[in-house]
Amino acid sequence: MGQLPLQIEGIQETLKLLNDIDPKYRRLVTKQIKNAGGSILNEARQMVANFDNSKGNGAPLSGMVRGNLVKGRETTWRTDAVQKGFKIKVGVRGSKERYVNFDRGGYTEQVVFGSKPYRLMTVQSADAAGVIYDHAGRNADSQFVTNLTVEEGNQPRVIDVAVEKNKDTVTADVLKVVEKVMEVTNRQMRVR
Repeated sequence: MGQLPLQIEGIQETLKLLNDIDPKYRRLVTKQIKNAGGSILNEARQMVANFDNSKGNGAPLSGMVRGNLVKGRETTWRTDAVQKGFKIKVGVRGSKERYVNFDRGGYTEQVVFGSKPYRLMTVQSADAAGVIYDHAGRNADSQFVTNLTVEEGNQPRVIDVAVEKNKDTVTADVLKVVEKVMEVTNRQMRVR
């Protein structure tokens, strides 16, 4: 998932207050924030539009169109599905740190899932083949990963690159929306 390094204090509380004051305007603000990230989506979709491979089938590696990328799951590369899979989420809730114990046949292993802050905007891929292409090689090494790295470079290959290329424009657009929201909520607070 790509994230912009912009931090705005109190945005979650402001959006909650805005939702209490005017839910219709809150939905409009969410739509404006989502639209601000459109250049990231366009860039990401363009990056996976067509790949040159030995079969000319448009996939990063020719076998990704016919093969299962995940064992036991029908996961093949379809360019249109990968492109549609790129999404922007607005207002992703934070989570607290939590611990999970796994029984490993005689001993217990404790895994820590770290906390995450509230995120105003997150870019992600919902298509399994797109996620595999973007991040293959992060935790594993195989012939597939080696071939993909040789052909397309190291991971991350799409979302983080698209975010990096467009972060200044998107940050400026989001700040304009936030400034407008602050202006409207301050006006509403004065009226009340």
